[in-house]
Amino acid sequence: MQTSYDMTIVGAGTVGMACAIALAQRGLRVLLLEHKPAPVQADFDRRLAHRDARVYALNRASIELFESIGVWQMLSRQADYTRMQVWARDGCGELNFGDGKMMLGSMVEPSVIDYALWCRGQMQDLADYLTVCYEARLCADGMAIDEIADGVVLRFHHGGQQRCVRTSLLLGADGRGSMVRQTVGIGIETLDYHQTAICCAIHTDKAHTQTARQVMLPTGTLALLPIADLHDDDNGRWQSVVWTLPQAVAQDYLADYRHEPDSLRLRLEQASGFELGRILAVESVASFALSAQVASRYHQGRIGLIGDAAHGVHPLAGQGLNLGLLDVIKLLECLDAHKNRYDNTLHPRLLHDYERAAKGHNALMMHSFSLINFAFASGIADLNGFSHLRSEVMNAIGKNRTIMQFFERRASGQ
Repeated sequence: MQTSYDMTIVGAGTVGMACAIALAQRGLRVLLLEHKPAPVQADFDRRLAHRDARVYALNRASIELFESIGVWQMLSRQADYTRMQVWARDGCGELNFGDGKMMLGSMVEPSVIDYALWCRGQMQDLADYLTVCYEARLCADGMAIDEIADGVVLRFHHGGQQRCVRTSLLLGADGRGSMVRQTVGIGIETLDYHQTAICCAIHTDKAHTQTARQVMLPTGTLALLPIADLHDDDNGRWQSVVWTLPQAVAQDYLADYRHEPDSLRLRLEQASGFELGRILAVESVASFALSAQVASRYHQGRIGLIGDAAHGVHPLAGQGLNLGLLDVIKLLECLDAHKNRYDNTLHPRLLHDYERAAKGHNALMMHSFSLINFAFASGIADLNGFSHLRSEVMNAIGKNRTIMQFFERRASGQ
């Protein structure tokens, strides 16, 4: 292992791996550290043989990033969508995006993306630039990260030994509980929605027709998202469900499901208004608590944060991963701009410019999701006057092409 790198990234999730590949493609010497064991082909074979209940709703900006680093071409399956439909069950007004012809985005299972990124990271053209260390953990004695005048000294455990490397810049891509963020003392603000999301895969009477659907319910949002066909006879009739509910309600539904599995199927049919006909099967039921968080800053000196280490949003509209990949896009844009402006592109000013480019957009999206969630799933949402006003506003927005185009641009990552 080398002892000096241009960029070190902690966290080999989707955002960290994509960033590492993109930087290595640009000729930077990149070290990528991941605390999990190294994946093996047999593990991916098992994962890919089954459909994931959850999907990532990749927008056009994320797809273009994956195309540029040679990952999109390696995906084994995806479900493109050409329409997006949003409506409220308890009022008028409906928002319809897309014309049914042009791709708005694509639903891709996590296992499919993980495998493509893993394969791309091992290709020969990156061999001299990208080093990936699995089962690597930052030292926990407060001495893991030490910023010096012209770089960062990083100490971590790997292969039964303590190792020490120097890097010009360090990026934390290690998730919401980021150890990088905690070690350097960057604070976070959090918002607990007091909601739980139930997710599962459902087999429906009707096909998804390349449409992503989201029903706004008094209890929260219900998303019905296309899943790529796993078998020849699937015929576009599998959907990924993300159902946002108050915590107590979600726990009751999950408890009922454990005792009577058919109960969740019936509730989903009712909640969706039979939009896709009867639900024939429910698979892979899971749940997770919902919250939002944002780091007080995206960088401190030569140490930066990207993805969930910097921000986490409500799953409304499925923009969480897109915002993380947009961080990568903004960082790359700043890097390219610095090449034409400065002799030393790996200066702390790079992370300063990245923060300016990314943080405002991410904050706007986070607060927008929180506001929409509040408008449909809070105490005030139950008031008759407010419900009527909300419906009228939604109806007016749906008829205003300028506003709809603005929302489409934001959703696409522009």
